[in-house]
Amino acid sequence: MTQNRKILVKVGGETLLDAGDRARLAADLRQVLDADSDRRLCVIHGAGPQITALGERLGLQSTFRAGRRVTDAPMLDAVAMAMCGQVGPALLASCVAAGLPAVSTPAASGGLAVGKKRPPKPVPGEAEPVDYGLVADLASVDTRLLETLWAAGFVPLLSSLVSDPHGQLLNLNADSLVTGLTRQLAFSDVVLVTGVPGVYRDLKDPTTHLPEVRAGEIDGLIASGAVQGGMIAKLQEVQEILARGADTVWIVGFREPGAIADALAGKPGTRTRVRA
Repeated sequence: MTQNRKILVKVGGETLLDAGDRARLAADLRQVLDADSDRRLCVIHGAGPQITALGERLGLQSTFRAGRRVTDAPMLDAVAMAMCGQVGPALLASCVAAGLPAVSTPAASGGLAVGKKRPPKPVPGEAEPVDYGLVADLASVDTRLLETLWAAGFVPLLSSLVSDPHGQLLNLNADSLVTGLTRQLAFSDVVLVTGVPGVYRDLKDPTTHLPEVRAGEIDGLIASGAVQGGMIAKLQEVQEILARGADTVWIVGFREPGAIADALAGKPGTRTRVRA
């Protein structure tokens, strides 16, 4: 066992739509702790599809620029409701049912993550700088809340809703929260749970799966066209996480039972391991 090994798991909202998927994830997280009770586990969850669906029910049209959500005041209400009133509680219930001592909270709690409103900025493909509205850049991180929860034996489940020093709630991208916490807490492993179990040169051809990638190979894979679409952004996120100090980033699929625990244990499976 590794004393106080810190592990961060990020799960996209698209992997949490179904109760069965949430239950499978919760059972997997339970296995992670059962394998080593000294591990300190933190989960960051998204809520993208849930925010879009709730917005539609409220008569709000989602707008994206360069893949990022534009968040005005009514949409921020939908963000808060989906993250803290829908996805977080549903995942919490699944974790508690699996015997996991979980605590669900937004990253604003305890000043864990403080944001600042993102200024209008140039975006590729846009003629003018884009104002994303009530969207945050990460200003600071205070890890005392996580350390307190870990010391008491709890597993934090975090959404990326933050506030600024003036009390304004802001929508922070979950990727930014992952990299910010990684820089401060020196996670040994970061696990990205996605709809695709790793990196493929061709998603239509399972024989092109890459079980291991070095960080130095990522730019070449992108430039050569070997990886395309959403996997480009995912690998760029991996680069940033490794640059912030993580030892290993795993990309695993959410449909395989025990995918996270098996990856951390080095068991066979379809996944991609990325190291510096």
